[in-house]
Formats: sequence, C-alpha cells, structure tokens
Amino acid sequence: MIVLNIHYKIGMAMAVAMASTSAFPLSTTSFFTPQTWLHNRPFRLRCLRGTMEHNSNGAKIKSTILHHLFHKQRQSPYYDNLCHPVSDLLPFIDNGIRGVTTNPAIFERAISSSNAYNEQLRKLVGAGKDIESAYWELVVQDIHDTCKLLEPIYNDSDGVDGYVSVAVSPKLANDTKGTIEEAKWLHKMIGCSNVYIKIPATDESILSMKEVISLGISVNATLIFCLQRYEAVIDAYLDGLEACGRTDLSKVSSAAAFYISRVDSILDKKLEQIGTSEALDLKGKGAIAQAVLAYQLYQKKFSGARWEHLEKKGAKKQRLMWASTNVKTPAYLDTFYVDSLIGPDTISTIPDQALKAFMDHGILSRTLDARVSEAQDIYNAIQKLGIDWGSVGSQLEHEVLDSFTKSFHNVLQCIHNKTLVQV
Repeated sequence: MIVLNIHYKIGMAMAVAMASTSAFPLSTTSFFTPQTWLHNRPFRLRCLRGTMEHNSNGAKIKSTILHHLFHKQRQSPYYDNLCHPVSDLLPFIDNGIRGVTTNPAIFERAISSSNAYNEQLRKLVGAGKDIESAYWELVVQDIHDTCKLLEPIYNDSDGVDGYVSVAVSPKLANDTKGTIEEAKWLHKMIGCSNVYIKIPATDESILSMKEVISLGISVNATLIFCLQRYEAVIDAYLDGLEACGRTDLSKVSSAAAFYISRVDSILDKKLEQIGTSEALDLKGKGAIAQAVLAYQLYQKKFSGARWEHLEKKGAKKQRLMWASTNVKTPAYLDTFYVDSLIGPDTISTIPDQALKAFMDHGILSRTLDARVSEAQDIYNAIQKLGIDWGSVGSQLEHEVLDSFTKSFHNVLQCIHNKTLVQV
C-alpha cells in the first residue's frame, strides 16, 4: 500500500471539519474561506491509492489524483494549455487529463516563446499565405492533431469527454453572423467530432450559439461571469437542440465555461473599497458561491419535461466547465478554486500552476453542493452591499475580450516578425 502524503492527510482532516454546519457569516472552517497557507514544492505526480490504470499504449500505470477525481467524483479534468508538439500531451493524458482547452493568449505564448513553429511558418510564407491565414493554419493543425490524440477518450466515453476547444476570433465577439461563419469554417477545417468551437457569451454571440448548435456543431460557450448570462447560454443550447433537424442528437455536445478567480479579483477590490467588516469578511467567497448557485441552475434547467423530450433523442447535458481556476491572489491556497468546485458531471479546466498544485496536495472531496444555502447567503450579502453581479459580469466580459483581442493582435505581429527574419 502506498503511503498517503501528509498534505492529503491534512486536507482530508480539513474536509471532515468543513462538513459541519455553520451560520452566516461564515466561520474560518468553511470551504468558502480561502486558506492562506501555500505549498511551493516541486511538481511530482502523487498516487493516492495502489490501484492501477492503463495508459494510451495499454501499459499499466499507477492512478493519480486526476484519475480519482474522475472515477470517484465524476468530474473531468481538462488541461488549460497547448502542447507543441502535441505528443508532449501524452504524459498528461496518462495521468488523467481528459480534454484540452485553448484561447488566444495560450496561442500567443506558444508561438511567441518558441521556435517550434518556424519551419511550418517558413512553408506557409513560401506558399504565399498572408499573416492571419498563416496563424489559422497553425491553429487548425495543432487543434486537429490534439483532437486525434484525445480521440480514444472521446470514443471510450461515448462522446462525453476527449474534447479540444478552439476559439473563434475575439474580433467577432459582437458579430453574430461572422461568428456563425467562422464556427462553421473551423469545424470543417479541423474535421474532428471531438472539437469544441469556443463562442463567447456576449449578447450577440449567444444568438450565434443557437444557430451553430442547430447545425450539429459542438460548442464551448465561454466567458460566462454571472448567473443571468449563464441561463441565457443554457437556453441557447436548448433552443439550438430543438431547432436541429437531426433525429439523433447524441453527437451534439456543449460545455458552459463559467469563470471563477477573475470574478473574485473584481469582487475583492469592490469589497475592499466598501471597507466594512462585513464586506471584508466576504473577500474570496463570492466566486465560489456564485459557481455553487450556477450548479443548482444547471440541475434545474436540465430536468423536467422540456429536457426529457430532448434526452429521449439522445441529447447530452451541457456540462458546466470551471474556467480561470488559477489563484490570482497570493494569499489564497493555490488549490483553492479547484478544491472548492468538485462535483459530478462537471469539467474543471486546470492551467499549469493549478495543475501542479492540485496533483501535489489537492483535496478530493465533493464540495460543489455541500453548502448551497450558505452560498446563497453570500451571494445575497454581496448584492445587499450594493455590488451588482450583472455589472461585474459585464466589466469582466469587456476586460477579458480586450485581453484576448490584444493577444490575437500580438501573435499576428509576432508571426509577421518571424516571417521577416525567415525571408
């Protein structure tokens, strides 16, 4: 029997302690309270039990916390990053990763910080491709190759997991028709059933989601920051399924990427500006509380007569996908957002920093629906302080879209500079 590491033992003891009820305002034992002890240790894979799994080549490997997250808690861990060459993703898959998400910032980092794309760029420039066309050629190739790598997971899970997400251009966020056309083009060019086309949840693009879903294209509805917008995303998915002419809906899938740590970044600043003891006590609690309520909304919307009618035609539920799970406040535990949102039939997209931390000392405990009433209390308390959740969502939507648009322009400039050198 493999001995459990001390952090896991301590974490489980904490999880047991957190199971006791507490009245609002929350005690320091609540999982809504970000712990302030950090673990800065080298990344090494931990085995929580002596059980064995099989890797993509059929060889036996020891199961990791990511395997346990999926098999015991029914949450799918996705890697929020890009690997080039894609074969570098194999160790992640072997250790339990079940999907991949990307965004313009990830492609900017990958292309600008590496020479790995230079040969491909040289060929594209030699073939007369313009800068933006060359960028999309690189993206399509990487996403296609990654989809092929994850295809066994997609097939084994009957299309539930094994997805790779790729975003439409952030320049199209407010262009309904343009988003639809680019989603169709990306889906056709990548040519894989397990690709998610990422469409931002702006007012204009929610209309696009319905149309794209109705065409049988799977969608990652991204940049969701508040409950009102999340409900609109669910409705767009249901409307799209109902408008789809297929008798079998089993090949159409969707995820709803609800952002977490970015929400706390805005809320904490607003709470600090208010400055009362009540406001300061709510710091680091709002994002998790809202996510807990989002899960309740998910369970409500994907039940009842309307959903059952679609389910009979093979429709899959649009799973919640927790995004932005890196801790942005140094005082918070580095696994805080991953640990606090563990629950069945969800996806956790985990970037490098959070993945290393979670694999080293993450806590495996169902937390997502453990304190629903407390989450509602926190949500209401923040609202009573004069903070409007919808306004926070709108602010974050603009900020992140601006950031992704900047990354998109930066990577095009980087490609331009690389082509000048090669010419």
